[in-house]
Amino acid sequence: MNNKPLILFIGNSLFKDDKIGLIIGEKLKPTLENEGFEVELLERIGLTIIDYIQDREYVMIIDSISTSKYPVGEVIEVDVNDFQEYSIWSPHYIGLPETLRLMQALGFNVPRKLYIIGIEVNDVYTISEEISEELARKVEEISAKVYEKVKNLLVD
Repeated sequence: MNNKPLILFIGNSLFKDDKIGLIIGEKLKPTLENEGFEVELLERIGLTIIDYIQDREYVMIIDSISTSKYPVGEVIEVDVNDFQEYSIWSPHYIGLPETLRLMQALGFNVPRKLYIIGIEVNDVYTISEEISEELARKVEEISAKVYEKVKNLLVD
């Protein structure tokens, strides 16, 4: 197993608020890499994520999430089991829970510890080059909260 923590920032640059993971990843990547983390920004997910997370000890995934339970821009830790209820709304086609189940069924090594960090958004289905104004106003705050989650969860 690879012990270097992997942080995946996921998003789709075609869809309005779904690109927030990519925006935050671009801001944090240099700092996180300087601190010893492996960082990837991914626009493709589904089965392609297997190549990134198999044989990993620690993986953190940061992605947009739309629950309507939190204010836009809120950064929340999501349990993998709870994430399944949101996956049917995913603009990534096949969701993370399905991918993990497939990995287990095929005998792939799943990460020993997998953290999912969701950034609450409004609109992941409108095609737009811009994120919503409400989310855009909070990019610095979101970046700081995601960085804090990384440090709290991945650093002993």
